Amino acid sequence: MVTGLSTFLGIVFQLISVPICLKYWGKDTYGSWLALYAAFMMVRSLDVGLVSYVGNKLNYLYHQDLIALREHLASSITGIVIIGVLQLSIGIAAIFFNKIVILPGISTVRVVNYQSGLALLILIATWALSGSYVGIVHRLLIPTGFMYQAAWWSMGFQFGMFIGIILAALFHFNMLQTSVLFAFVQFSIYFASVIYIRRKLPAFYPWWRGCRPLTGIKDLGRSMLLTASNIINQGTTNGTVILISALSSPAVVPVFTTVRTLANLWKNVTNVLTTPLLPEIVRYHATGEARKLLSTCAAHWVLVGSAVNIGVLITYPFIKPMYGFWTGHTVVLDKTLLCLLLAGVVLANVGGLITLHLNGINSLHILLAASAGQTGMSLGLGGFLFLRFGLAGLGMGILCGELAALLVLGFYFFRRELPRQSGRLPVLSIMPITASTLSVMMFLLSEGGGFAGAPYLYPVALLGVVAAALWGWHGLEPDVRTRLVSMIGDRFVGKGNV
Repeated sequence: MVTGLSTFLGIVFQLISVPICLKYWGKDTYGSWLALYAAFMMVRSLDVGLVSYVGNKLNYLYHQDLIALREHLASSITGIVIIGVLQLSIGIAAIFFNKIVILPGISTVRVVNYQSGLALLILIATWALSGSYVGIVHRLLIPTGFMYQAAWWSMGFQFGMFIGIILAALFHFNMLQTSVLFAFVQFSIYFASVIYIRRKLPAFYPWWRGCRPLTGIKDLGRSMLLTASNIINQGTTNGTVILISALSSPAVVPVFTTVRTLANLWKNVTNVLTTPLLPEIVRYHATGEARKLLSTCAAHWVLVGSAVNIGVLITYPFIKPMYGFWTGHTVVLDKTLLCLLLAGVVLANVGGLITLHLNGINSLHILLAASAGQTGMSLGLGGFLFLRFGLAGLGMGILCGELAALLVLGFYFFRRELPRQSGRLPVLSIMPITASTLSVMMFLLSEGGGFAGAPYLYPVALLGVVAAALWGWHGLEPDVRTRLVSMIGDRFVGKGNV
């Protein structure tokens, strides 16, 4: 519930900030900030791999070896220092060369002028000095039973960023002033969280005690595939913003980001309902309980899959009038782009738990392969189609990227990962989610393509999703259905108040 509240507030903050920024900053300045922030997130992604790798290791070792946990926690500061130096070097280079190259052939980010380069350096420097290592420390909260407190801190960070962007727009700050404000807010929140974690988990403090540089360097080396995967993923999210700015103009960026924000509301729902399962599915992997993992996967498809698919369909008719009110009628809704991005979100929802599982157990090679395929389609194919069809072409590339990632991860999970644990998924168990997803995709692609029969497909799609949900529910194991019903009844009827 706390994670859901955090995501809900994040959505509300986005919905509120967009019209305010468009009104007080205008499309050009707002688009420039979005492009600059996207460049910062690309550079920031250099340490995401190490943070995720060590964080997953802490979650795993907490149940096996606390001494090893402390060693990897302390030693990770070595890798953070190395990455921090690289990030600062990129920031400094951006000032003098007006562009940054993160990895050859993967991401090139152009910086508009000296002021924007300095603004980028401020954001990078503050993150390198305050956010990277603290991000690893935050991962201690998950296995130690403080997962919802971590969600509260995430909520606080979102609130701080929201206040920062609103103030920057209201006072007509330039890029440099905005970056200083963001850096101050970010540092303040992370410093406060450090004090909190020290008080709640004193047994692990000081976190850097027992640092072994060799261990840290080994962890850094092992995390490089995950780092590359995250950088490539950033190419799909922030790279598209940079691509639009480069191929068109900053004024076109809000057209894309506003539609993507609406589509990603349902991706956030998937994350909210899936992320809390991380400790359990990692434990199932560690203890070799493949049957429980499969049962969780099937239940996830029935509950989360059906909720997202029905939600997408029910809310679709209300998007157009809401969009005009939300943007103050300063941005025209691109219906084709919206349908394509929603279709991509529906596909991503199918593989939500699989992706979480493979991330949690550090399956780095397959994650990199999936990320490479997704970004190649999104930026390569999407960029090519953008030149011919505009934003709709970019949406086609993103949809193809989501499909490619789903196929790669799904094939690996069912054909490689499960057999290692003597697990096997019956073909019939994936039929309900397949039927549900195809029902939604059929309507969205028809609507986005402007087919005359699209309105008649809407009730058909709704009926298909509901029927698939009932089919999937009855296909669950009886004890799983009983536990789910009992859990809901205990929470909302009786035992939740005991």
